[in-house]
Amino acid sequence: MPAPISNYVPQLAAGGRRPAWVWAAVSAGALFILAVMFAAPLLAAGGYVFSARAAYAFFGAVCHQMPERSFHLLGHPLAACARCAGLYAGFAAGVLLYPLARPLGARHVPARGWLFAAAAPTALDFSLGLLGVWENTHLSRSLTGALLGAVAALYVVPGLVDLSYAARLRAFRVGAHASEQ
Repeated sequence: MPAPISNYVPQLAAGGRRPAWVWAAVSAGALFILAVMFAAPLLAAGGYVFSARAAYAFFGAVCHQMPERSFHLLGHPLAACARCAGLYAGFAAGVLLYPLARPLGARHVPARGWLFAAAAPTALDFSLGLLGVWENTHLSRSLTGALLGAVAALYVVPGLVDLSYAARLRAFRVGAHASEQ
């Protein structure tokens, strides 16, 4: 049963505008990463070799980018494999939908068990494929990665909100010490 309207807590009431700015910055960053991931094959198909290589190199630091384990667009692989693509897409979805699940000003994170539970399908899919018990697919890799990415947003957003307050407090303390001298 939905809670009565009298229980509604405005998003900006808990902590001012800072949490909204942090959420907006994380959302923009997550969408930018998705855009670069999809831009790489589009740039390659369009003949923009230097730009495509830069996009692939950006993801190459954290992803194996094996073409046979990647989704393709216009005959070129995405800049990240299917599992990483799922992680990035799930994280972006989790961040964008975060205000529907929790107040932006919340600085506590869920119990760690939820993160481990979300990682379990990814670990199981990887392990069973490695052991030859199960032949994982692009779909299984991307869906298990998306689950982990979406749940990770529940830890990253409040962590960065809390970090933004800590950085502001540190800057305030440094400024206070400078004015005392």
